[in-house]
Amino acid sequence: MQQTRLPNQYDTSWWKDTIFLTIILGGLFFILLGTRTLFVPDEGRYAEIAREMFISGDYVTPYLNHIKYFEKPILYYWLEAASIKLSGLNLWSLRGINAILGLAGCLLTYVTSRKLYDRITGLIAALILGTSMLYFVMVHMISLDLPVTIFLAATLYAFILGVLQPPGNSRRLLLWGAAVASACAVLTKGLIGLVFPGMIIFAWIAVLGEWRLLKQLYLPSCLIIFLLIAAPWHILVGQRNPEFFYFYFIEQHFLRYTTRDVGHYQPAWFFIPNLIIGFFPWIAFLPQSMLKLVPFSWQRRNERRTELFFVLWASLIFLFFSFSKSKLIPYILPVFPPLAILTARYLRLSVLNKRHSGVYIGYICLAVLSIAIACVYFALPHYAQIPDPERATLYLTLAGILLIIGMLTACYFVFRNIVRAIMITAGTAWIFLLLSLAAIPSIETRTISPLVAVITPLLTPEDDVITYNQYYQDLPFYLQRRVSILNWRNEMSYGMQHQDTHEWMIDDNTFWQRWHSNRRIFVFMGQKEFQQFQLRYPNERYYLLGKTLINVVISNQSSNPK
Repeated sequence: MQQTRLPNQYDTSWWKDTIFLTIILGGLFFILLGTRTLFVPDEGRYAEIAREMFISGDYVTPYLNHIKYFEKPILYYWLEAASIKLSGLNLWSLRGINAILGLAGCLLTYVTSRKLYDRITGLIAALILGTSMLYFVMVHMISLDLPVTIFLAATLYAFILGVLQPPGNSRRLLLWGAAVASACAVLTKGLIGLVFPGMIIFAWIAVLGEWRLLKQLYLPSCLIIFLLIAAPWHILVGQRNPEFFYFYFIEQHFLRYTTRDVGHYQPAWFFIPNLIIGFFPWIAFLPQSMLKLVPFSWQRRNERRTELFFVLWASLIFLFFSFSKSKLIPYILPVFPPLAILTARYLRLSVLNKRHSGVYIGYICLAVLSIAIACVYFALPHYAQIPDPERATLYLTLAGILLIIGMLTACYFVFRNIVRAIMITAGTAWIFLLLSLAAIPSIETRTISPLVAVITPLLTPEDDVITYNQYYQDLPFYLQRRVSILNWRNEMSYGMQHQDTHEWMIDDNTFWQRWHSNRRIFVFMGQKEFQQFQLRYPNERYYLLGKTLINVVISNQSSNPK
């Protein structure tokens, strides 16, 4: 069995590289972290669950708008609540969790790649992962997909490093670390934290025929560590909420995967275009990486055992979600760490072996793709209805121009110095991503924040806030209070069956009773709903307090403060 190369204790390059990557990628991840409003629905939902957990002090049962919410486990909410405790209730502290985890994921990728291959491969892999578009986006979001990706990566990194060590303390500690990371993944997003590592490891062992490894993985102690971390919350929340187990395990895991009714249905090819855009700009080198590194010959599979592990990691997760009935773009984020390593390894070998044709072709494709993306950026402010076209035009035009210039410059240098071309590509992606992020506030239309700013000076504890025929996920967080919801159930349906919510999950009769009472109410609704409201109830007096491109807020009383 191949052994990993341990770093020389006097080799200071490890610290230099870690500091370099922390500065470069830390800047990319933490700059502009708290400047934009919450993305909906995910950011609004998870920020509000963490806020309610922190305010209530109930760290066992998650609540959304005071309704039990069992779609996801608890660890991420604990991290968010801890961040609120340390840094206050603000967007920077909430998003800071994923920024820290995102940086940790890149550093783990560097360490793993360097131990398996060499220093340059490790540096390139970390930069590829950190500057790929979807990874960057998820680092800046309050969402579970980035944390579960990091915990899964930590699990599989620790495993592959562990099995390449001889039996002994080093292997044991790494495999125990894998068990800890897997348990954290389960506590972040459910059974995939165990299913994915088990599926990938089993497939790798089966393809290699290394069944003797099973006796050398310290499985009993790893299982005990896993259960000690993952089991207590599941047991405790089940004891407090008997309805938990069916909804969480059956409906949210098995039915969500196998039926269209529970999740978000998309066709089987859904993740292909999303991988192309999400892994930009490095997608231009991915096909060559797979062709170069995948051991297509069965007899030679042991010669590429490490690469085979990463190929199985990426392909099995990609196929798993492609066959799922429920699909969302961030689901494929766990394939990015292995793809980053494979791509980095390909680029490094191309330089070492002086076989550059695939890299040249990749840069030609990258130039074409960059020009296409820049054209979309140039056109967006002119053809889309957005809140601030002038600001959007400024940032998107700068981003598009820089992208074209940077990638064409990289194409120029690739025929002279591939390493310099790679650095130019990473630098261009770094600036392009930040400019794109800076443009988001000017193009974001779904946020309810501008209308919250209208009513906040008017709102008193006695007033009621109602969402009309829908639920704005970010509204309770911005108001820091529960809101009443008219004629909407969706993800709250199951929780409503097991607690009394009639005070704030209301129907039309209750709505009109409150509308005609002496109590002041503020009603948030979409522009189309508002038009229908005007047509259906022409004799009702209302006061229009504010509007955005897609939403309005009205009241049954004037806006004069009480």
